[in-house]
Amino acid sequence: MEIIIRMIKEQAEKNREFLVQLIQDAVRISSYSGEPEKIQLFLQQKLADLGMENRLIKVKPERLEQYKGFSYDGFSYDHRYNLVGVKSGSGPECLAEIADASKHGKSLILNGHVDVVPPGDISCWDDDPLSGKYEQGKVYGRGSLDMKGGLSAAITAIKILQELNFANYGDIIFASVCGEETGGSGAFALVEDGINADGCIILEPTKLKICHIQSGCHTFKLTIRGRSIHACMAYKGINAIDKFYVIYDALKIMDRRRHEQFGSEYAACYENPNNIAPLNVGTITAGEWPSSVPDRLEAHGRMGIFPGETVEEMHRDFEATVRTAVAGDPWLSENQPEIEWYEGLFEPASTDANSDLANTLTACHRDILGRTLEFEAATYGSDMRIFSLYANIPTVMYGPGDVSFAHTVNEYIEIDDVLDAVCSLALMIVYWCGGDFS
Repeated sequence: MEIIIRMIKEQAEKNREFLVQLIQDAVRISSYSGEPEKIQLFLQQKLADLGMENRLIKVKPERLEQYKGFSYDGFSYDHRYNLVGVKSGSGPECLAEIADASKHGKSLILNGHVDVVPPGDISCWDDDPLSGKYEQGKVYGRGSLDMKGGLSAAITAIKILQELNFANYGDIIFASVCGEETGGSGAFALVEDGINADGCIILEPTKLKICHIQSGCHTFKLTIRGRSIHACMAYKGINAIDKFYVIYDALKIMDRRRHEQFGSEYAACYENPNNIAPLNVGTITAGEWPSSVPDRLEAHGRMGIFPGETVEEMHRDFEATVRTAVAGDPWLSENQPEIEWYEGLFEPASTDANSDLANTLTACHRDILGRTLEFEAATYGSDMRIFSLYANIPTVMYGPGDVSFAHTVNEYIEIDDVLDAVCSLALMIVYWCGGDFS
């Protein structure tokens, strides 16, 4: 095995320039939400160059309404495609014929998303957000980290194994999806299409840690009524902003209580145990005129869902907290706030840290990089939940880069980190899928 590890490392280094160019080219293709077609066609050609069977799968939202976690995201579906490429396994049909237990012929999905978030204020960027600039070992640009670097690592891993004449026993499946940033329509479309495998790695930027647990969240809207009057007589009105804080203070107490109640079981897996499944109010809109008491307020936010907790359990806790707060206020008890749950539903999910998938990836990481693989849980949503919950595929997140640099200005990915991922993923294919070097 030491010889194979050395071969993989040497071949990966020979492909450094290919990897840099691949990430640069991918970053330079605009793929903001609703416009994935061009980048998918680009990646499709890369798969074709590797001789992989591939096809584009159009996302048809009307077929996805059956899934609880799906919601329309407001972008057009006219040109929304997923790309799936397969390097079919060539091993014996009967696994009992495989003498070496490491050549077990399991199938593996390497998955990532092509959609990227908007750049924000372009004046804050040092270069064009889609420049793909390569400087001091880093490729810059929107999506370089999240997550075209991870997708490029998967393609390069498959490429170097092909150059090393590796014949895989189990299927190697490359899946790039759209719509991850806005709720996962692409991954749901893959589930609807019948995707299946023995394991799946989501190539999110996890600093090459295994994220085997993902918290969930759901978007809410609170509507609170007041009574308007001229500001000079404010004491005779009911300010909806004041009434919002009655509820908001109760929700913050609830958030602390929930972390004390649920957090201990998972705290060791999280960087910040007080931020496992947090509450956040993101926007508040109230009033129409500076000298009028506002009679209506809308607050939109995100409510976290703990691993092991259902969406319905979280809803009941949140709504009960609001009801209790309202009951102690004469105005609110007579003018009940409205609670609406909409879009942005990310269900929590987990894969056993001692699963075959996690153990095999741990061994690959150790053997390639010479260090112990760390486990960490994610407080953000990803497509992990969709493959795990709706396709029943053991799934973890593992990829190059630090997610704290995602969605920000001057986003970048370090090529050395991506090369480490290339080597680790290549060895994972060898260990998990099995095969022979000719």
